[in-house]
Amino acid sequence: MRAGKIRQRIKVYKSEGGRSPTGAVLPATWVLKNTLWASIEPLSVKDILTAQAAGSETVARCMLRYRDDIDSTMQIEHRGQRYEIDGDPMPDTKSGLEYMTLMLKSV
Repeated sequence: MRAGKIRQRIKVYKSEGGRSPTGAVLPATWVLKNTLWASIEPLSVKDILTAQAAGSETVARCMLRYRDDIDSTMQIEHRGQRYEIDGDPMPDTKSGLEYMTLMLKSV
């Protein structure tokens, strides 16, 4: 992947919850895990209509260098907008270890 394409900063958040000392469930909070370089592209109208027909609310695509610590339970923030990761990260088609693509939907 060419470094020039991944020139936008994103923040990756993970939900953390827990229990109080008495055993009560505490509300989940979103904790910043990483700040990374990525490429965020909004989907075209054709892609959005196709996604809606399939029952998805995907609005953007994020490409970043491959990492094994990002999954579909996390959220991405870009320019103040929060996105949920829609589905599992998709690895590149050549080696599977160069970059990954995340499909995003608005929160």
